[in-house]
Amino acid sequence: MGGHSLGGTAASMVDGPRVAGLLLWASYPADDQSGRDVPTLSVSGDRDGLATPDDISATAARLPAGARSVVVTGGVHAFFGDYGEQPGDGVAGVDRASAQRQTVEASRGFVDAIR
Repeated sequence: MGGHSLGGTAASMVDGPRVAGLLLWASYPADDQSGRDVPTLSVSGDRDGLATPDDISATAARLPAGARSVVVTGGVHAFFGDYGEQPGDGVAGVDRASAQRQTVEASRGFVDAIR
């Protein structure tokens, strides 16, 4: 189960035997998920102006125990999708293709590990 931004917040609320893992892109849970036993990966951008590095850090304790995190250096919120610039986002320090490649590699490695 996974999602970007608010989609990741919603995904973190889904629980049950069919959830093999939780993958959050520029997102964090709205409530405490630390008691869940589900592999989790949080991928964030260090220049994200919406799910800021401070937001990601401040909510890390809400993630399931053992959650891993990957930071896309120079990545902004909009680079986790492909919908153009977004008001309030940060200024990218890397090109979109490089940021998305880092996101895909981290995500693919996580999904392969929990299969």
